Amino acid sequence: MKNVFKKKIILGSANFNQKYGIKKNLIKKKEIKKLLSFALKNKINTIDTSPNYKYSEKIIGELGKSRFKIISKIPKLPKNIKKEDIEKWIKKKATTSIKNLKIRKLEYLLLQDANSLLSKNGNIIYKSIKNIKTNGFTKKIGISIYDFNTLENILKNFNFDLIQVPFNILDQRLIKNGWINKIKRKKIKIHVRSIFLQGVLLLHNNNLPLRLQNLKKKWIIWEKWLIKNKHTSLQACLSFVFNQSKVNGVVMGYDNKDQLDQILKQKQIRKKFIVPKFNIPNRKLIDPREWNNK
Repeated sequence: MKNVFKKKIILGSANFNQKYGIKKNLIKKKEIKKLLSFALKNKINTIDTSPNYKYSEKIIGELGKSRFKIISKIPKLPKNIKKEDIEKWIKKKATTSIKNLKIRKLEYLLLQDANSLLSKNGNIIYKSIKNIKTNGFTKKIGISIYDFNTLENILKNFNFDLIQVPFNILDQRLIKNGWINKIKRKKIKIHVRSIFLQGVLLLHNNNLPLRLQNLKKKWIIWEKWLIKNKHTSLQACLSFVFNQSKVNGVVMGYDNKDQLDQILKQKQIRKKFIVPKFNIPNRKLIDPREWNNK
């Protein structure tokens, strides 16, 4: 299982030198340097980032020294952008990321707002990101999604190399709704994120942030399931995700290198993992973007 870990682990960088998530954690530059060195030592060499993560790309460029494969993203387009300016805007975003990262080309370039492909400018947006690939600025292109409601229409009209999706024990839409097989039939790779639900799945119900106190009953059910099945929350979250053979990569963020070390040392990842019957459609529970709307 350790080899599977190293092959699939992707370093998340949303908290590089900035507060991120419900717990507002961040990892400072000195610790980022330790994390990157430790990752390379363990043959983990892919980082997921975005221009929206403020300092992330520049820090990776300064500390990464072109030793990492980089996944970055095209942010949501400005509301009033003119159709004739879209391709220029997307190209500028991609080339600025490459410059900040100090690399020759990206491994993947993703559209952060996949639903924009279904707008009146969808074809020009797709053509623009495809041209980034054709012109050698990225090896592959993809989309990052938060829900699956529009994915069928997107995949009917556009071809991608990668789809990045949220996936964890409480959010099983990828498998329960059959999307994992639909995506694979199109020969598209799958990367998953939010496997710890911004770390909340690792917390005891008494330690839930105030904003999520109304979800306490759900967490008590989760904790009873862990006790019954003799899992720690970390073991369960990792076992669930890493037993999905069709998942190609797993994006995880860290507050320090010791957290990555702790994951790599997990010796009780269950190969024959019984998937708990959680598949909660309530977006207020499974989508961290909704937590800010309380």
